[in-house]
Amino acid sequence: MNRQTSIACYHQIKREGLLSKRRIQVLEAMITKAPCTAGELEKHMNSVFNITGGWKQLSVLRDQGVLYEKGTRECKITGRKVIEWDITGNLPVIPKKSSKPKNINKVIDYLIEGMDLRNWDVISKSMLIKLKISEDGITKKKKV
Repeated sequence: MNRQTSIACYHQIKREGLLSKRRIQVLEAMITKAPCTAGELEKHMNSVFNITGGWKQLSVLRDQGVLYEKGTRECKITGRKVIEWDITGNLPVIPKKSSKPKNINKVIDYLIEGMDLRNWDVISKSMLIKLKISEDGITKKKKV
């Protein structure tokens, strides 16, 4: 990767606030150290920013397309064969999170109530699909 392109991309990410402060610090350290291992990055970040745990952001930044796994090699810090990380020069792409109901406990209570109404002990995925498709679905008991 052309280092100048990576540096320009880093400046755009920082200017536009596309990443959190910690991830920008990791990216800044990567500009200086890349390609490097997680252990080498950790040592560098500890000496430059006096922080630890930057290595935890590597897979997140990979998933966002900012970093990539270049290969494996022996780490200069640990002596183990580990992943070597480098910068892609791409802007981050935030993957969509799988959505779950905000009130999952209410959904579970609703299902349990419906199962109790029907005297069911277990419910299968296919039954849930049928209930979803049915016109009346699970009817709640009215509170008096």
